[in-house]
Amino acid sequence: MTRRALLFSFTGYETKNAMNQRVFYTLNLAVFTSMLGMGIVIPFMPIYAKTLGASGITIGIFFASFPLAQMLFMPTIGRLSDRHGRKAFIAVGLFLCSLLSLWYVYASNIVYLTIGRFLQGAAVALIIPIATAYVGDIAPPEKRGTMMGIFNLFLTGSIGIGPLAGGWLSDTYSMESSFYWMGALNLVAVVMVLIFLPNSQAAEHMARQPISYRELLKRTGVKGLALFRMVNTIQMGLWFSFLPLLAVEVLQLNNTQIGWTIACYMLVSSLVQVPFGRMADLFDKRLLIILGGSLGSVVFATVFFAQSFLHLMLIAGITGAMGALAMPALAALAAEEGSDGNMGAIMGVLNMAMSVGMMLGPVLAGLFSDLSGLRPLFLFGAGAGLIGTLVFGWLTSESYAPVLVAPKLVEEQTKAS
Repeated sequence: MTRRALLFSFTGYETKNAMNQRVFYTLNLAVFTSMLGMGIVIPFMPIYAKTLGASGITIGIFFASFPLAQMLFMPTIGRLSDRHGRKAFIAVGLFLCSLLSLWYVYASNIVYLTIGRFLQGAAVALIIPIATAYVGDIAPPEKRGTMMGIFNLFLTGSIGIGPLAGGWLSDTYSMESSFYWMGALNLVAVVMVLIFLPNSQAAEHMARQPISYRELLKRTGVKGLALFRMVNTIQMGLWFSFLPLLAVEVLQLNNTQIGWTIACYMLVSSLVQVPFGRMADLFDKRLLIILGGSLGSVVFATVFFAQSFLHLMLIAGITGAMGALAMPALAALAAEEGSDGNMGAIMGVLNMAMSVGMMLGPVLAGLFSDLSGLRPLFLFGAGAGLIGTLVFGWLTSESYAPVLVAPKLVEEQTKAS
């Protein structure tokens, strides 16, 4: 190769690398801004629902409506984004989230509140899985764990910071003020995406022959990843939907303390996402997922014995860290599964599994809480997480050995040619 050709090749690589960095951090900032707005209101939604007359079961249905919408819309949205690019879907989702913030303010009863929650779930289905797929599109195979860790850092960090601001806003002004902030922040994210995010070209990530969802779910690895995501999310659903009620009704905590508890869970998770993402690039991803899921479930069960604000803070920190140990590795394995041109579809499957967990957890917990009280719900969540992690380990015991070495083989074959 001539010196001139080498120069053009190097310049082209640098240009593409700079473009990918711009896309990556634009996505991170947009998701951070949007989820910051949602994080402001998440810890107080069950309390707000109770002011409109909700019972345990109707609170469960209220929270289940959000993932139900995601489960219904994600498969189609993921596939369409593979065909038509990612930007428009993300921008529309952010704009709808901004508008729907007003719905919460003017909802007059739990029925209207649940409808708004369902619509917001559909809007978020346009944002998170599509942004995750976009990251998977641009991430080099050897850096997928690291980049997914950074993306999760922005995602979980925003939801961690949000409750701190939300607790102060709720105690100082009103819960309604938090919804206005949610709308404003999502509007800022829309502008950010429209101005700074280039549209991905469908040809860059579209498979020549897209695989159907039925065929994807026949893959043992995909089934294992989806199962783990579902049971892990059952625990997260309980954390956001019924922990605030436990804190208020049993432990007599105020809104600011609830905000700190939720924030501790998310902030610890966000702070360790990057180092754990790097670990996912260096070590066995499957082992990291099993360790995070098992240890996190054991610690989650100790909510049953919590007696104070400090107890909840300690449990929140450890549980958040264990979740962060598993998530970058899970996302990296999912990106490997989708690297054949089905990235949006794979992320849609994973987020659909997350939606099932978010739907099952609150509904079952709502039924149980009316019968047995709040504390036993967390033993249920821990048991589901532990069983799901063990089944994940069994399903994936032989799935990823070839996948883990594939990037190195491709690199060696490229050098040889």
